[in-house]
Amino acid sequence: MEYLEKDSVQFEHIGRFWHIYRADMESLWENMEKDQEALQAFQDDERLPYWAELWPSSFGLADWLLQKKKNIKGKACLDLGCGLGFTALCGVHLGAKVLACDYEQRALELAEFNAQKNTLALCKEYKDFWASPVPVLFPLYLDWRQPSISEKSFSFIWAADIAYERKFMPEILKFLDYALTVDGVFWIAEPSRTIYQYFLEEVKNFPLTIEKVYAELSPKISEHILSARVNIWEIKRK
Repeated sequence: MEYLEKDSVQFEHIGRFWHIYRADMESLWENMEKDQEALQAFQDDERLPYWAELWPSSFGLADWLLQKKKNIKGKACLDLGCGLGFTALCGVHLGAKVLACDYEQRALELAEFNAQKNTLALCKEYKDFWASPVPVLFPLYLDWRQPSISEKSFSFIWAADIAYERKFMPEILKFLDYALTVDGVFWIAEPSRTIYQYFLEEVKNFPLTIEKVYAELSPKISEHILSARVNIWEIKRK
């Protein structure tokens, strides 16, 4: 995949300068009609190229991670639905080892490219991620319905704007119940969409608690990335 400068954005956030490459979402949408594999993925999973953009929720989540720097520093963390990789890169910048997970291979490739462009350390093997003594990013394909990670292996999991469809919400919560350590926490950022009311209701069906811990107005950094009211919710085990 070729990444073009015209599709990238440059900005300052959480104390450093970032250069994040995006995919051309318009082309991805247009090509879906010609791409049988993409059409099949949409029919099977309502799979759309949301991963190709940098969404406002990422900025709210990055600010929250900055506030939690002491908690995540030196820890193995998981970014669920990492997309372009921005919040995963923020975690590495703040001292964490971050498993950047996504269901789209193209997103993982772009997350790795963005790590390189922003001079953040990468590792090539899953075992090296766990053994690394320094902050590092490892991109990993992950289907939350069939997780390829060990049970109860992460104390910190986070995600920005991943619950677009109501039917996926129980699957996300099942994954959290599987992947979080006994005292682990999950932070999800969302831009005040009505759909998240269903997420709040669905949590009641699991041995989990949910609390809003942060809210802010995200910055407008380009004509593509507009400001939005972002909420951060924290989920823990009961």
